[in-house]
Amino acid sequence: MAELNAAVVGAGFIALKKHLPAFKAQRGRVRLAAICDPNLEAAQEAAREFGIPAVYASVAEMLANEELGLVDVCTPPRTHEEVALLAIESGCHVLIEKPMAVDVAECDRIIEASNERGVKVSVVHSDLFYPPFMKARELVARGEIGDFMGMRIFLSTPTSYMTSREDHWAHRLPGGVIGESGPHVVYMTLAFINPVKEVKVHALKCLSYPWSKFEDYRLDLIGERAASTVTSIYTTDQWAAQVDIWGTRGELKLDLEVMSLVRHRRPSLSPLHVASSGLSESVQLAVGTLKAGTQVLLRRFKKTHDILIERFVDSILLDTPPPVSAEEGREAVRVMGLIVDQLGRLPSVDGRVENGARQG
Repeated sequence: MAELNAAVVGAGFIALKKHLPAFKAQRGRVRLAAICDPNLEAAQEAAREFGIPAVYASVAEMLANEELGLVDVCTPPRTHEEVALLAIESGCHVLIEKPMAVDVAECDRIIEASNERGVKVSVVHSDLFYPPFMKARELVARGEIGDFMGMRIFLSTPTSYMTSREDHWAHRLPGGVIGESGPHVVYMTLAFINPVKEVKVHALKCLSYPWSKFEDYRLDLIGERAASTVTSIYTTDQWAAQVDIWGTRGELKLDLEVMSLVRHRRPSLSPLHVASSGLSESVQLAVGTLKAGTQVLLRRFKKTHDILIERFVDSILLDTPPPVSAEEGREAVRVMGLIVDQLGRLPSVDGRVENGARQG
């Protein structure tokens, strides 16, 4: 099977740390043919590090000079539509970092163009591919915790990652930094609650950075019969990504940083049930954490981007559905639109914004 010629657009953090290593791991199936970035120096440095033969500052020039089968879009969201449409028009399959685009109209134009050209588009909803999250979806689908009844997500992004950096592009997104990491909690919710029909938003301005709109967000994403409650904070120096999923007969507790999944069952508060449940949960956590840590140390642990990119390459070579469809990307953008509409439309009172939006 011939190698797939691929190019990466964008030579920033996400490309260097996630996408380029994942494509290099596909050696024999994918050839990194080119990299493009308006910052030519950054592109040249990335090319040297990853052995990429061609470097460009212009996407149009790259597409005119290279025979590509796949273009990976790792640029700020406001440029996603433009880059994706250029690549699609050239007949390339396209991988797009989240969010897919700035609004639903842009997503629709990308979907329409890809359908017309007969190429695949996939969106990097990477957190769906954490092993505990994939396992949780399997367990819920099999009814292991009874009927799904709701979920809770806690996400902490260190202040130094975006919030304290005045020049970070996330501050120019609708809603501020929630526009960068908020899509994660939205698409994780959509994995279990789809469609989201209503959102309720609470936002708090906690820190003194004048360029940062808010740093503490509380969201309720409400479906037909279940809801997801989200806390997304940018006020500490801590990384955290935790998910609780509950059903009629049990609960799943996920820590996506330490790769643990604990099944929680406590049908009564009798001493026997409490003791046995606590012992079971402690063993699950210890065994799961040890297993994940061993895999990381032995370099046998596949990162989320590795899994997603491998599956997207599979979908192109084998002509199967992409791991995350463009339609899934569009739905996440639609729900984010409900959230940022509330944040941008309502006045701040004592640093706090509260309101709800319902799907029309």
